[in-house]
Amino acid sequence: MLIVDVISITLILGGGFFCLATAFGLARFRDTIGRMHASTKPQTLGLSMTLLGTVLHIFANGGGGATVAGDLGMMLLIVLFALMTSPIIGNRLGHVAQKEGLIDRAALSRDDETEPRLRPAPRGD
Repeated sequence: MLIVDVISITLILGGGFFCLATAFGLARFRDTIGRMHASTKPQTLGLSMTLLGTVLHIFANGGGGATVAGDLGMMLLIVLFALMTSPIIGNRLGHVAQKEGLIDRAALSRDDETEPRLRPAPRGD
C-alpha cells in the first residue's frame, strides 16, 4: 500500500504543480498565443494527473460501493471531456486571435504566413 500511496500523492502534487503553472502562465504571458498555450496544455495534464492520483488512492485504500463507483465514473468523464475540448478550444482561439489581429508577429519565433511557401515543381509525367 505504501508504494501506491506515494505514487498517488506524487500524481496529485504534480497535477497541482501543473495547474499552478497554468495560473502563473495566464498572469505572466502578455500575448494571446502564450496565454493560449498556458491554458490548454499544462491545465489538461494537471487535471488528468490530479484525478488519476485520486482514483489510484481510492482503489488502493479499498473504496467501494455504488457511490464511489459513480464518483470514479464522473472523474473519468471529466478527464475525457477536458481531453476532447481543450485542443478544439485552443485551435478556435488561435483562429479568432489571427482574424482579429491579436497576434504579436514580432514575438513569434516563426511566422508561417509571412514566409514564402515552397511548392513542389509540377511533374511532367
